[in-house]
Formats: sequence, C-alpha cells, structure tokens
Amino acid sequence: MAFRLRPLHEDTLQFAGLSNTQILILALEASQKLEWNIEELTLEGVRFDVPMSIKSHGEEITVSIQEGSDGEISVRSQSIAMQLVDYGKNRKNIQSLQKAMEEIKSTLSPEELEQKAKKLEDDFNRPLTEEEEAYLKEIEKKSSFISFFIPRKGFIATPILMDLNLLIFILMVAFGVGILEPSTLALLKWGADFGPLTLTGDWWRAITCNFIHIGAFHLLMNMYAFMYIGLWLEDLIGTRRMFISYLLTGVCSAAFSLYMHAETISAGASGAIFGLYGIFLAFLLFHHIPRAQRKALLISILLFVGYNLVYGMKAGIDNAAHIGGLLSGFLLGIIYVISYRFEKKDAQRTISIVGELGIFGIFLFSFLGLCQNIPSTYREIRKEWESGIVEAYLNGELEEENDNQPATNTPSKSSTLQMPPYTPVGNNDTWLSFYDATTNFSCQYPTNWHKITGARGLTPTAEPPFLMLVNGGNQLTAVALTYDTRKEFERVKELTLLLPRNANGEPSEDYKQSNVTINGLPMTQTSNPLHIGAPDEPGHDVQQIALRYFQEDQLRVFSIVMLVYDKEAQADLEAIVSSIQITK
Repeated sequence: MAFRLRPLHEDTLQFAGLSNTQILILALEASQKLEWNIEELTLEGVRFDVPMSIKSHGEEITVSIQEGSDGEISVRSQSIAMQLVDYGKNRKNIQSLQKAMEEIKSTLSPEELEQKAKKLEDDFNRPLTEEEEAYLKEIEKKSSFISFFIPRKGFIATPILMDLNLLIFILMVAFGVGILEPSTLALLKWGADFGPLTLTGDWWRAITCNFIHIGAFHLLMNMYAFMYIGLWLEDLIGTRRMFISYLLTGVCSAAFSLYMHAETISAGASGAIFGLYGIFLAFLLFHHIPRAQRKALLISILLFVGYNLVYGMKAGIDNAAHIGGLLSGFLLGIIYVISYRFEKKDAQRTISIVGELGIFGIFLFSFLGLCQNIPSTYREIRKEWESGIVEAYLNGELEEENDNQPATNTPSKSSTLQMPPYTPVGNNDTWLSFYDATTNFSCQYPTNWHKITGARGLTPTAEPPFLMLVNGGNQLTAVALTYDTRKEFERVKELTLLLPRNANGEPSEDYKQSNVTINGLPMTQTSNPLHIGAPDEPGHDVQQIALRYFQEDQLRVFSIVMLVYDKEAQADLEAIVSSIQITK
C-alpha cells in the first residue's frame, strides 16, 4: 500500500506590543494580500489554505496565538497534496506571511489597528444570524466524511456512483462472496467481463464489470481515486456529463480489454476512473482552468496515471482496461472542451451529446467486430457455462468423478498393477472444451475421457501438466515451459529434438520422428515403444507419442505426450490432438 509523507515547517514570529486580536487582524489582511483562503477562524488563531499554483502544491497554514504570549505567535505550514518533499515551499509560506504582516502593520496607525481589532471582537461576540448558522451547518456537513456519499446540489453523480459500487459489493458479500478474495465463479455470476461469455451473448458484462470489485481492498483503492477526481471533475462538467462519462469510458475500457486479452476475467471501476482522469487531463491541457492551478494539478494527474500504469504491468492487473479508459476519456474530454467554446448552453449540450454518441458508436462498432471474430472455442465455453459444467468444475464437483483414476502421470513401478479398462465412446458421450488462459492453449475431448486436476510432474521439481486426460491406461498430458532467454530456449529446443542412439552411434530404430501441422501449428512428432514396470518383470508395453510445438515469440515449448495402452484409444487421442489450438 502506498503512503504519503506530508512535509511541514514550523516557526515562531514576534509582534511585540500588539494584542492577540491585533495580530489576528494582521494575519487576516496578509492572507487577502497573498490570496490565501480562510478555512477556520477563532480568537485563538486562524487556518488558511494555499491554492495550488506554480509556486504551491497546496499547503495548510495554521496560526496559533496563545493568551499572554506577549506578541509571540506559532505558525505552521504543512503540505496536503501528494508529494514527498516540498522544495522549501512551507518555509517560504511562513516567510511570505511574516513579510505581508509587517508591511500591513507599517501602513496602519495604532488607532486604525485598534479599531479593526475591536470590530473583530464585536463580530465574534454578537449572536449569529440565521443565514450564518445555516452556512456553518452546511460547511460542517460538507467537511464530514459521510458527506462524500450524500448527493447534494452540484455533487450528485459522484456520490450516487460511489454508493452504487459500495451497495453492489455489500450485496455480493451478503450472498456469500468472499470479502477479500472473491472466487472466479462468484465474479462471473455477478457480471465480470470474460470474453467467451461477453462476446457470445452477455453484452451487458461490458457495463456491469465496472461495478464489480475483486475484494474490499480493490474497492477501497478505486473509491479513493474516484472521490479525488469526482470532487474536481463533476463541478467542471456537470452531473449529466459525469454519469455519461463514467458509463461511456467504462464500456470503452471493457472493449479494449476484450481486444487485448479476451480470456482474462476483468472487473472493477478503475477503467472508468481512468476515463475520468483522461477527461480532466484534457481540460488541464486545453481549457480555461486558472493558470495558477493548472501546472500543479497537471503534475498530480500525470503522476497518478503514470504510477498506476506502471504498477498495472504486474501480473493479475488489467492494464488494457486502464489504457482504454484513459484514451476514451481524453477524447471525450476534448469534445467537452470544444463544447465550452460556445457561449449558448444549447450549443454546448448539442456538441456534448453528438460527441458522446460518436464515441458510443466507436465502441459499438468495435464490440460487434469482436463478436463476429471469436474463436470457435468460445461457443463451446458458452454451452458449458449454460449447462452448468463450468460451475460444477469451479466448485470442484467434477473432481469426484476422477477419484478412482490415477492421481499423477507417474509410471507404475509394479508389474502386478492391473490397468483399468478402456471405456469406448458411448451414445451419451459428448465433447467438452478445455482452455488454459495462461498459455492460450485449447482443445476438445470426449466425456469418456476424464480430466485429472492437481496432477504433478514426473519429479518434485518438474513443471506439472496444465492438462491431463485419462481413459483406462491411456493418457494425454500437456505441459508448457517458458524460458527467460533466447539462448536457453534454443538449447532446450536442440536437446528436445535429439533421438537416442544405438551402440553404433546411429539413431535408434525404435524412435520415429516427423514434422506435422495441426491447425496451422508446425509440430515435431516423436513416437516410440515404452515399457512401464520394473526391468525384471513383465510390466506393460505402451506406445508413446510426443508432440512438440516451439512458440518462438514467447520462448515457450509445448509438450503434448500420449500413452497408448489400448489400440482402440488411439482414435480418441488423434481426434483430441486434431482439435488443439494455440492462439497468440
């Protein structure tokens, strides 16, 4: 979790011969000269807010006056923006305040200063009017934490959208979803974005994914970022545009995520939030935000966006959604900036609506294009999702069917072990789809073959197979290994293709090697007899067929190994292999 260091500087100023109220008058008039905002005022002190500017990133100045201090006051300047160092700004603020107070003191006679002080004391001692009491109550409401979640005039869209995100998460938890780590099944059921489902009918997931969060920490981080940008942006673009901006950049971020990696389960408001930051970035660059504030805000926004994009390169974070939201938001922000160039409100509204419809048209065209070019396996995944097979698998219910099957692909060391019989394809058997999101490997297999979960490698340090199918003594395993360097990849490739040699140094006659192509994938096929069992016992003789696919651009080696114990099973294995696809 990131933390903020808030630099500060404290000092003591002397104004001998002046009463506390007279010193307070000097501080108030100095703040007007310096264009500081008064945040809180009492007879014991005053607190100022320094607006963001080229010379300031936003600081808080506190002037404290103790009774009987004989003209001595304590002044503290503290940074409140996201910064690690203040580059001397806090010290300069105190110096500027002291200089301004000395200058004002030199322009006022003792009588004038005393008259102003008496008026200030009278103002404090008189009862407040109804208007003043109502104003103070309103200020108190706005300054409370709960006020960020209560809609009010000029601040409606942000609290409603935040409340909606929080409400959905509360409902998810109430219905049994994990508060810290929701399951994959729970996220899919509640509307997370997942290409095989979103692009085959569940179009609404492009919307709902912007309100679903992967745990409480994910929600809190997104709502903090949303609150920060909402306070600035809604006042700038208005409530209607704020609602539209969140939804529009949210669906655009979902579409870009589907384009980049459709098989990733994506959820969270961060894509839409990046869209809002993109809009604000466009206003900072092209609109009439006061020049004094523009540079400091621009630095803060760029730091936020840059940090989160770099952090988003970590595994498990959908950076594509961030980029899609940011780009669509920046484009939408430019449209809003252009609309504000027109004086009439009707013209501004028309330009905004036309631009919003244009961006929605781009999203719709892109989304429909993605729907028309989906891999064939997506429809199979859709069928399995609708039939409940996916839910049963994610709930672990299908593992019970495999309890009587071998737990690993380790060959038996006892020749007395009886292999279970091969089960032929029956009339009730159908074909299921398998997909590995890490490697983009997919295939189909009949239900007379059982998929084993939790299979281990041949040795404790070996990479476990991501797919293992068994039927009797027949097996198919698929393993993928990725290497860090091209040199290591080429060395493994060379060793993998070597064949055992006989006593004469020639390739063994038992090994047959050939090049095959499966669905456009060039593979090397090696077949050889294999004896399972102790050397001095009869054991079992099987045919081993190994396919190797070398994915050059990923420095990854796929090994698909088949053990054929029953000749009848070879047709099944060949059909499974013929369905293999590995997408980039």
